[in-house]
Amino acid sequence: MIAFFVVLFAWFFQSITGFGAGIFIIGILSIFYDPKMVIVSSALFNLLGTLSLIYQNRKGKIEYYLLFSLIFGSIPGIFLGAYVLDRINTKELIFVVAGFISLLGLYDLAVYKGWLRLQINRYMGIPVGFLGGFFAGLVGMGGPPPLVFLTQHLQDPTSIRLMLNLFFTSNILFRLSFYNYMDVVSLDVGFLMAGLLGLLAGTLLGDLFAKKISANQYRAGVPYMIILLGFVLFVFGELHR
Repeated sequence: MIAFFVVLFAWFFQSITGFGAGIFIIGILSIFYDPKMVIVSSALFNLLGTLSLIYQNRKGKIEYYLLFSLIFGSIPGIFLGAYVLDRINTKELIFVVAGFISLLGLYDLAVYKGWLRLQINRYMGIPVGFLGGFFAGLVGMGGPPPLVFLTQHLQDPTSIRLMLNLFFTSNILFRLSFYNYMDVVSLDVGFLMAGLLGLLAGTLLGDLFAKKISANQYRAGVPYMIILLGFVLFVFGELHR
């Protein structure tokens, strides 16, 4: 039952923001289940979640250069993240990822407020995608780097959510293929069913709220959401020690 409520909240959050479900699903449920099983099993129902959000945000516009540069960069990053997940204890690395994500949020806040005039160049999509792919393969959360990148080049929240979830869909497909190749696959049918039901409820509720958020409100909230997720990841890392 806990899997249902955690996934419901996680996908309610992602339906509004366009990212973030992975940190709540993996961070919380890894306390109660085997972490590798959670990472791999959640990728399956998360795939349905990203496809659902692509449909919900279908009226957004796609910047193909930005999208494909992120996807191409993510492929080696996902492979490296999946390799590290399979070979070593990732608990200590979680703190490094949490610290980086928090700093990324602070950087985006400084750019948004005008304190720092150093935006990510639109031609930096490949290295940004690599970082997102590495975090996705390692801890199942690759959203913050591409989110910061896209919000600095796009204004429309619907387009940002659309492109993020197209990116996440490609990430999940690559991750599942790498997990299978490396024999990291570990599934739990009961966990999958609870996750699917929670995902359905969360995306439906989240879509209702997402339509009420303006472009300015969305952009202003992005850096704070990233900082929050970095902090949440750090807390979950402590709980898993």
